[in-house]
Amino acid sequence: MLEYEFFKSEIGTTYLNIKGKWEGLNELSSCSIDYIEEILDNLTKILKDGIREYDFGFEIYSVECTKEVSKVIDTFDGWKEIGEIATSDIYKLMLDIRELVKNNSVISKKVETSTFNSDKVIGSFFDGEELYPVKDGYFNWLPSDNSVWRNSFIQIYDKSIYIIQENVKVLSTFRFYEKEELEITAKKYNLKIKEENNVFYAFCEPHSMEQFQISENDEFAVIYSLQGSRAPESIFIYKIINKQTI
Repeated sequence: MLEYEFFKSEIGTTYLNIKGKWEGLNELSSCSIDYIEEILDNLTKILKDGIREYDFGFEIYSVECTKEVSKVIDTFDGWKEIGEIATSDIYKLMLDIRELVKNNSVISKKVETSTFNSDKVIGSFFDGEELYPVKDGYFNWLPSDNSVWRNSFIQIYDKSIYIIQENVKVLSTFRFYEKEELEITAKKYNLKIKEENNVFYAFCEPHSMEQFQISENDEFAVIYSLQGSRAPESIFIYKIINKQTI
């Protein structure tokens, strides 16, 4: 049985909290609402015998579903199978995540304009605990508790983007992009393309081993990678794009 709970952080954001063996599935709460609806639509088909198989995931873990059971796969550890969960439990989890994403209020945190005195500083990065000046090529360690750093955001004056939560896509052909679309995006943001096991990834040197992601809202786009041996331990922010100036 898949057990989990929801809790509110000190600044009011609600989080999914799965502990133990299935902790990695917390990353599913970072999916966009459109992707969640797609997942639920296909899980409904699976449970009603409309389709036989379906797989989905976000960054590290893939969930391979049949009507009765779903296998959880760690794609960062040689596609190792973590275990099996009843597909009905996965469906319930995604229903709850949909409500979380729909109802989570965006927390506004004011930043003093003095933060932007340097012409090299673009804005501020909040890692769930502290606020730091940020610019392209920013690197720092993340808080050890993933429920804390999942509240991370970039802020420029009074505008924010929650980079772990808002419309996040991995820059690869594994799930979100066709090859041509990925090449256009990579060229636009001066990234390179590599191929591994017939999957194409966008990257920059010297961070060729990490998966890059892009988070977007109406005002900004942020390209970044989460780095760590078994779980995210640090963040590298490659580029912050202000859509109002391009």
